[in-house]
Amino acid sequence: MQSTQTLARTQIYLTQTQQTRLAAACRRSAVTKSELIRQAVDQFLDQQTPTDSTDKVKRLNGIVGMWAERDDVADPAAYVRALRAPRF
Repeated sequence: MQSTQTLARTQIYLTQTQQTRLAAACRRSAVTKSELIRQAVDQFLDQQTPTDSTDKVKRLNGIVGMWAERDDVADPAAYVRALRAPRF
């Protein structure tokens, strides 16, 4: 990776299996372990982080009314009391 970004050193612990698989992936792709790990971190973060506020709104809209058809939570206080009852 040729980048103008400053790199920060990070130490991680991998299992022996992960080390072996990582070394094999590095040989196949002809890149260093560090570069392959940076690529994997970028890919993971890209999947986890919404690209903009529109994505967040879409996710929230997807859960709107999720419990609308449930009759066991019509009275939230009673529902919580029932959940806690076995502990008291």
